[in-house]
Amino acid sequence: MAPKGGTCCFLLILACAALDEEVPEKCDSAKADLESMVSGSSNKDPQVDVMTNKKCLLATIKQMRNSSMASSCHMQAIVASISWEMLTKQSENMTSEEYDTLLGASKPALGMKLPSDVGERQNLKKLLDMLKESFVGMSEDQMTQVVKWEKEQIMEKYFNCTTRPAADQRSSSMERCDPKRKWLDSDTLIMIGPYIAKLAPKDVDSAPKEELCEFFSSHKFKVATNMVSNMNPSLGRKFLKRFQDCFGTNEFSKNVDKLGILACHVSNAPDLDPDLSQKLLSELDSCDDSNPKIKQMKKRLVKAVFSNATDIRGLQKLGNSLAFLTPSDLSKISKADLKDIIKNLGSSVQWTRAQMRAIGKKLQDKKCNKSMSGQDLLALKSVAEGLPSCAFKHVNEILNDTEGMKNIAQRMRKGQRMAMLQELLGDVAPSLLVQKLSGRLLGSLPLSTLVEANIVSLDQVGDKTWSRSQAAFLAKKILNGNKFWYRVKKLRSVMQGITCEMIDDVSDSDTGDMGQAVTEDPQWLSKRQAGCAARKLFASLEKERADYFKTITEEEMKNISTCLLLQLPPSKVEDLPDSVCPTLLDKIEEADLSSLPQRSLSRPAFTERALRCLANGTDLSVLTEEDVSRLGPFLCELSPAQLKLMRLMAPEVLKSSLRAMASCQQIPRRHVADLVQLVNETFGDPSNWSPETMEELGALVLLDDNKISTLPNKPWLKDVLYFLKSKLKHTSKALGKKIFDLTTTASNAARKKRAAEQVTAEMIEELGMNNVYWSVEQLDGMSDQTFLATVETLGDVPDYNADQLAMLKSKIDKNLVPEITESEVKQLGCLTRGFSSKDLETLPFPLDTLEETANCGWNESQMESVWKGASKYNNLTVKQLKAADMVMLSQFICGLNSTEITQLNIDAFKDAVGSVGSVACSYSKSQELKRLAVSAFGNPDSWDEAQVSELGNIAAGLDATEFASLNSSVFSFISKPCIALIPPRIFASLNVDQLLSLGPDNAAMVTSGQQAEMTDEQLAAVERAATGSTDQEQRTDHSGAPSMSAEGISAFMMPLLFLLMGLLLL
Repeated sequence: MAPKGGTCCFLLILACAALDEEVPEKCDSAKADLESMVSGSSNKDPQVDVMTNKKCLLATIKQMRNSSMASSCHMQAIVASISWEMLTKQSENMTSEEYDTLLGASKPALGMKLPSDVGERQNLKKLLDMLKESFVGMSEDQMTQVVKWEKEQIMEKYFNCTTRPAADQRSSSMERCDPKRKWLDSDTLIMIGPYIAKLAPKDVDSAPKEELCEFFSSHKFKVATNMVSNMNPSLGRKFLKRFQDCFGTNEFSKNVDKLGILACHVSNAPDLDPDLSQKLLSELDSCDDSNPKIKQMKKRLVKAVFSNATDIRGLQKLGNSLAFLTPSDLSKISKADLKDIIKNLGSSVQWTRAQMRAIGKKLQDKKCNKSMSGQDLLALKSVAEGLPSCAFKHVNEILNDTEGMKNIAQRMRKGQRMAMLQELLGDVAPSLLVQKLSGRLLGSLPLSTLVEANIVSLDQVGDKTWSRSQAAFLAKKILNGNKFWYRVKKLRSVMQGITCEMIDDVSDSDTGDMGQAVTEDPQWLSKRQAGCAARKLFASLEKERADYFKTITEEEMKNISTCLLLQLPPSKVEDLPDSVCPTLLDKIEEADLSSLPQRSLSRPAFTERALRCLANGTDLSVLTEEDVSRLGPFLCELSPAQLKLMRLMAPEVLKSSLRAMASCQQIPRRHVADLVQLVNETFGDPSNWSPETMEELGALVLLDDNKISTLPNKPWLKDVLYFLKSKLKHTSKALGKKIFDLTTTASNAARKKRAAEQVTAEMIEELGMNNVYWSVEQLDGMSDQTFLATVETLGDVPDYNADQLAMLKSKIDKNLVPEITESEVKQLGCLTRGFSSKDLETLPFPLDTLEETANCGWNESQMESVWKGASKYNNLTVKQLKAADMVMLSQFICGLNSTEITQLNIDAFKDAVGSVGSVACSYSKSQELKRLAVSAFGNPDSWDEAQVSELGNIAAGLDATEFASLNSSVFSFISKPCIALIPPRIFASLNVDQLLSLGPDNAAMVTSGQQAEMTDEQLAAVERAATGSTDQEQRTDHSGAPSMSAEGISAFMMPLLFLLMGLLLL
């Protein structure tokens, strides 16, 4: 936020004072005046001496440019803030040179509120140029606000009319703009540059045809939007239609090199010769490959270019698009050319597993008869996952290339990483290995190796990223017993291993320092750790002053990390004085809620308190769009009840709030049903929405599975759903089913005229994981040719039902038997789940690729058969299994019988346990693995946080007595998936302290079956753990919106009561 009043003056003092060089005499005078204003001894108005302050600021900027202070981020931020404040308030009193100087200095402050008036027209152009430079770093919301502001300013400065709301004072002195005015001319398009991508589709109608066509044909559109990575489908289609109108059907294909970002919206690429295909491919480079339509188009174009490539130079022209060659095409490239291509492409290409297997097979035979050097391996880092494990024999040759080693391991399977580590451990001392490794390789290093490395100080290992179990080991070994652990520098990822007991041991006088230390790198702070640190800090502050939070000052609030402040219990949030509202709102606006439990009672409490601050004790009708934006992430916490209060008095603010909420990645589940209903009431039935409205608000509709299924099958809907899906972290099965329906309905309608088959190869490739929705009858109608062409894509789907698997198995029997090869087993993937247990025992399962099919939904009987088949085919016995072999088995280790599990090598098991612990076996198999863990690590009552974390799901095999013996401190280190695997009767044996120690994340994993076996006291403990609340702070309303306090209801509802009384008296 921009500094206000005396704050601006004070910052100017700091800026002047920070310079070592001598500043002008007038600046010294201004400093004296400003200092007296800050101290309260001045009789001057802070705005009186504007000219002197401006000269001081200009001198400061000049001095900074010629001093070491120019590189100081802190100084830049201070001066930028003051410069921006001066620009937005005093721009009319400046020369062009002064404006340029202040504008250049204010660049870091561009996220602040844009000025309502920029003064001269030339000032606007300069500011627009700087906004273009800042485009890439802006959020979607900021870009939208900038476009709105740019349109207002351009209309006023260049067309002498206004688009501002009638209530805006500036709009009263200007005539309203004619909606039909052709304002989006060539000059305007150049001025707004990349923000073209954030225009409304209707704005495109305001572009004169001749000027827009010239803008396209001269490559200006492509240049203006070269920083744009995405454009809403409706806007893209609108611009593309204008592009096509400019060139006509015959000339369109010859001008595809001018499309730029519009190439991403070409639905059906025309048939192009290889040269034009290459040009269109180049235009598609910036398009989102997660859209299957884009991926299909690229594949088609690559095929055309590849068919004409006669040498390696022709192939290299494809660049990153080589990733769209089929495995079969890659196999046709010579070994030498393929090696050169992959080396030149580096790590930028994301190959599929099938492609990596094809490349690996071409470059390295399965038995590694010809050894691969370390440098060869380094050159092939982007396809390392496709190489056999024996290819890593000489990895020690490149141990000193830390970055190269990190890149090689980036996409490797767990088993490959363990194989690489085993090779290294045979030649390199653990202490040296720990120093050299980083990234995923370091995270895969067994705890036993860390023990041997004998690390006694974090300085020994530098600034590394550790796994949670490794962090817990290091925290205990190096920091436990040190009451001043928070003073240790470079804690970073080791913070994961800090226990609540260590936090509680901090003295009251040092809790402030501790709070700063644990939040220095908040990405490593768990919800439980944040809660413990906050409770410790709050308790110490209230020892200083019993009513600390009732009487807290702004300065005191600033000293509390936002991450910890958000843990404040609801009753204390409600008591915060109005005087701290400015600081509280600043903190709320920039807050990161990742360390606050999803069901924390503090979420609705802070939301309500922020609303009271914004409304200044009155009702929500006074809130503006800018006010609501200050809620930051707490906007997503607004309840439908709170939003409805806006609707009564400020409907436009409600609409803008709902549009902003469509960007929320997480909305409380208890709000969803009423929120979707409110969207329906405010904007109408989604079935009648335009594409633009669906793009704006569709993410909220996608929260409701029933709404998704009822959306009409409009031609544009699939593109919009792909667009929305790309922005979501989580998607539902209902969305997948809707996309399936839209894909198959549209395609089948076109094919009925040709009497073609319903299931085509193109559809299967586009659907990907959504192939799970084909009916048995549709799968039966798939041709053999289509099946063979798409078997790998079909094999990637993990959750077919029994009937679908049976039908697909009949396709396999018809096309691939009697002798299925190892290569075909890899291609079949999850389709092998359709084989009988007897048949599974005869399939050629290669050990080093079992991980790829581990998550296909196997039952225990099938896993036993796969293990038998794999052990026979790979000529392995249980006693021969090394650590890498156990990791490669992945889920199929659950297929070993009880006798075989006891025969596993203990030392190898200790090295592999970090990966073995990630699989989910039945309780009986988990018990067997637990017994092996006891042999390896001792009795459960001796297990510490690091061991429990490393064991993962194996801990689910403990019995009631063993769980009772565990120290409470380890329960938050149990892996989240493990919680649901613990049988209900055993989970119900946990005591209250153990349940409280689960922490919010683990408590959220407790199943309804487990809850059914628990007492009321245990259920209360789980609820407290899940919400992160204290004894007194518990949720009483498990559904619906959080209730408002009596004060809140009075503040928000009193004006409405007066309004109703007035209406009754009319």
